[in-house]
Amino acid sequence: MALPNWWQITIPHRDIQEGKLNEAIFAADLGDVVVGTAPVEYKDAQLFFQKTYLTRGLENLLNTVFSRLSGGKGDPVIQLQTPFGGGKTHALLTLYHCVKHREKISHLPVASKLANVHNAKVAVFVGTHADALSGKTPWGEIAEQLGQYEVVKEHDQKRIAPGKETFRKVLENAGPTLILMDELLEYVVKANRAEKLEKITQGQTFAFLQELSELITSMENCCLVITLPASILESYDEEAEKTLQQLQKISGRVEAVYSPVEGVEIYEVIRKRLFENLGDERIRKEVAQSYFDLYQKLGTDIPSEAKEIEYRERIEHSYPFHPELIDVLYERWGSFPTFQRTRGVLRLLAEIVADLYNRKI
Repeated sequence: MALPNWWQITIPHRDIQEGKLNEAIFAADLGDVVVGTAPVEYKDAQLFFQKTYLTRGLENLLNTVFSRLSGGKGDPVIQLQTPFGGGKTHALLTLYHCVKHREKISHLPVASKLANVHNAKVAVFVGTHADALSGKTPWGEIAEQLGQYEVVKEHDQKRIAPGKETFRKVLENAGPTLILMDELLEYVVKANRAEKLEKITQGQTFAFLQELSELITSMENCCLVITLPASILESYDEEAEKTLQQLQKISGRVEAVYSPVEGVEIYEVIRKRLFENLGDERIRKEVAQSYFDLYQKLGTDIPSEAKEIEYRERIEHSYPFHPELIDVLYERWGSFPTFQRTRGVLRLLAEIVADLYNRKI
């Protein structure tokens, strides 16, 4: 009996079907979400979670952060460090929407994780959006979002780190607080240059980050989540390399490192984003079994791992794609420093799905 075509079983999201795919939707930007200029898929909390698969890493991250905000156990300072395009910003967006828009997602499963979190606030600092020369400093921006700018106003205007005790007042007045800091390396590189131009004592951002990390650790209902690249891209210079090492060293004594996407979870992430309906689970199992049976008959003509029961499960979890396709794109192409891993894989597969679905191939 012939197997059904994938396009007879699965249904891609409407934007893919209609060829109206805007590639910008794969470039998550926390700063754009905060100011309201991001694509609707990111700024609308309900739609965001409809297209988001909660990986084990994300589940652990949410559990840790919300336990911390409710006064329970949990890592106070968390670093998200993955290869380029490895899901860091998406993880921050998940946290942001959960706290900022918890009323809008109260009917979704993820809301259950917020049961013990009351009156929590979230403050965001995105290095690529910040003006290191004349804009607000990280301490000024965070304090303003928490409604406590007057506490650090003078320090912000003079661009001098406020110190732990001054910033403690900000957090104590704000109550349970989640601070999200994205693209820090970009900002510190700019800030170092600005400090030279303005003849300000260099290293103010470093000083603030160290003080903030230590302060958050000493408080019961606050959490800091930072993103850093796992390595330096070719576009950065030697100074940026040293800056990254300093950033890692400053918070390395107190932080936990989380990886948002691991192993076969990439299959679910891709399917959730590209397809609104994956069809009958029974049919997906039959397709996987048919391939598995074929591989058993081919003997030594195929790798031995393809004849193991775990491989049949991988075929099922990656349907309508073959696991080898995703593995090559994500693992092998992902080893190139400029390939944006999850984002790059999604872009390419979205184009392929749109073309093949409309041509019914």
